[in-house]
Amino acid sequence: MEITKMLFALIVLLIIPFTLFYVEYRLAKAQSKLAVILPVVVLCFSVIMPIVALTGIIMFVIYFVVKYLEKEKKNKLSEIDKMNIQDLE
Repeated sequence: MEITKMLFALIVLLIIPFTLFYVEYRLAKAQSKLAVILPVVVLCFSVIMPIVALTGIIMFVIYFVVKYLEKEKKNKLSEIDKMNIQDLE
């Protein structure tokens, strides 16, 4: 009985962070305002439960990496557009 409870708790503790990581990734890709709110809420909970701090840090990293990659992609497309305009002249 105790092993079952421990196994259930372990599974829940693994599923919740992975679900939050996936949701954070999707929100960041969609450039939603909730992509910032979700890590902040998790970070606030980390004050209460220190084990949650790692989840919050990872979610912040996911958000900033996605934002950085989007910015790089946009800058690259902008440079290509500038070169195309110069070729037309």
